[in-house]
Amino acid sequence: MADDIYKLLSSPIAAADKAGKAALNRYKQDQKKKAANKEGKDKPQALIRIHPARTSNGQMIQDMLNAKDTVEGKEIQLHMLTFDTELDNSITLQSGGSWINKQSMELKAFHNEEDGQMYQNSDSPVDEFNVTWNFIYTGTPIALKKKVNERNFGSGLSTRLAVIPMPKTNFEMMALEEVRTIDWQRIERMKTWAFKLDTRFGELPFWPLVKRIYEWVKNRMEDCAEDESEANELMLKRVPYHALNYAAPFIDMRHFENLHLEGKYWEGTYEVDDTDWKLCELIARIQYATQQHFFGVMAEKYFDDMNNDVQITGKRHQQKSVDGYNRLPEVFTTEDVMKCFGYSSDSSVNGKIKRLIDANLVVKCESYQENGHVRYKYKKVSAMGI
Repeated sequence: MADDIYKLLSSPIAAADKAGKAALNRYKQDQKKKAANKEGKDKPQALIRIHPARTSNGQMIQDMLNAKDTVEGKEIQLHMLTFDTELDNSITLQSGGSWINKQSMELKAFHNEEDGQMYQNSDSPVDEFNVTWNFIYTGTPIALKKKVNERNFGSGLSTRLAVIPMPKTNFEMMALEEVRTIDWQRIERMKTWAFKLDTRFGELPFWPLVKRIYEWVKNRMEDCAEDESEANELMLKRVPYHALNYAAPFIDMRHFENLHLEGKYWEGTYEVDDTDWKLCELIARIQYATQQHFFGVMAEKYFDDMNNDVQITGKRHQQKSVDGYNRLPEVFTTEDVMKCFGYSSDSSVNGKIKRLIDANLVVKCESYQENGHVRYKYKKVSAMGI
């Protein structure tokens, strides 16, 4: 499934790569003749952006240097792609010469940070570049534990990964009719969108979403502070990047009718709305939950060891915010919040209730009079944790 979707969405880049691969193969054939006729052609500056996991460092870096385009007089770095259906295969290659030292590029790719090389050998170009590389792979939970483990957790790779667990099959098979049926319209629709998005130009009008995801993170950061959980703080920090980046193409497709074709590029702007925000928030909740699921214990151990708190190694810190929420009755008052969370001031209680409402965990359900003042009761509407 993942392989098929990847091929459809990367088809514009794969089509553009054909000319570059053909030129590079002609050059390699020509190198064989060089000794015979004492002449050889210069290596072509081919544009190749898709690379298998078994790619040498030199070839990857050379292609990354070549992967540039000029749009309205501004040079931009084009994204590189790698997809591997077997994470175990990629991990094995990491220990050999074909992949070694690419770990640093995996880390720098998340923020498109600058990298470069300056080696003495004549085959290695001397230059700097921004790492714009998307590495996608599928694999087993055991392979993931090999990729991110206690030894390398401090590198920051875990928070740069978007890890989506696949549901269990529960021993159920697809219906035979589904196996034989191919939705050709769906395939063509995905290809069409791939080519449209490949020629999208301009700054996306996402500032309203940035402000909302900022408040979303701020609320949860207050929970991290309340729990004194450096682990949750670490896992939370990069969640907004995932939320915005993965929502971006879907939001753009949703508003594509507001764009227009200028030459070979699609341009234009639009206003984002609550539906766009709901997608961002959903992705943020998923990413934060999967971070805690896959890497929560390692994160706690990392900070325990850093703070020399080795006695509780391998255990999650008790989370005051989650435990307090679980102690609340289904319908509760401010007094219940004060008692269940152990607060001593009204400001702490009111701040907590506001964060719970903003997180869509509780809603106001009814009002009542107490000592001449209007009070509210609240009702749980979701499970806490994400």
